[in-house]
Amino acid sequence: MISIARRRVISSLAEYIANEYFPISEILPERIADDNQISYCYGEYGDSFDGLIEHQFGDFHIYINLTKVNHPTSTRSRFTFGHELGHYFIDEHRIALASGETPSHPSINDFSTKNSVEQEADFFACSLLMPEARFRADCYGQPISKELIQRLSKIYQTSITATLLRYVNIGNYPLMVICSQDSRILWHWKSDDFAYSYLKSMSGKVPRYTVTGEYYYGRKKYSSSEQVFVEEWFTYVDVQPNTCSLMEECFYFDTLKMVLTMIW
Repeated sequence: MISIARRRVISSLAEYIANEYFPISEILPERIADDNQISYCYGEYGDSFDGLIEHQFGDFHIYINLTKVNHPTSTRSRFTFGHELGHYFIDEHRIALASGETPSHPSINDFSTKNSVEQEADFFACSLLMPEARFRADCYGQPISKELIQRLSKIYQTSITATLLRYVNIGNYPLMVICSQDSRILWHWKSDDFAYSYLKSMSGKVPRYTVTGEYYYGRKKYSSSEQVFVEEWFTYVDVQPNTCSLMEECFYFDTLKMVLTMIW
């Protein structure tokens, strides 16, 4: 994970750029690229990448893959564009590209990468599209819920996943987000103040006796948050069995056989 200090630097940089170009309106990454003489194009490039930035002869160019992002105004396209802008605006990334130290490389924005450079570009995109001060103001006094995340997603024209990860970093509640598919855990992120770290499932499978487990093993969906005992999800917890509970709520994506789980 990116260090707290590094996140602060990247968030401040992205927020400055957002406020410079769009102080009160939706962030439009294409206009930022235009103003910085970064050329770009949308095209069909198969399944090889979501986005890519390259440097040639002193100029930068961004490719956005419509095969993966569907259309130029989709939430995935906006995030992908923001991610590639991150590689330009983060000094270390831009200098490495311009010097040839780092060759152009494809980005796939599924939030599962362990590459720190890609994580930083993801974080920049979240921070650019959802500037911290505005996001905090829109969260203020609001309890965590699916409805809040959906509302924030519409305000900032960002995906549910990106919105959740922004909330993990600067929201009001200690929170963990878990992404799973076909009952296997793909990745998880947690806020710095979330109390538990070690997921119980060492095999990578979703624990059965959880709200998420009910979907995979019992084909049951819940329309609201439900209580779940801490030890159903986590191990190495300093509590007596069945004495401490958390809240769990899910976003279901049936066509992908995927669930985004919020635990707080």
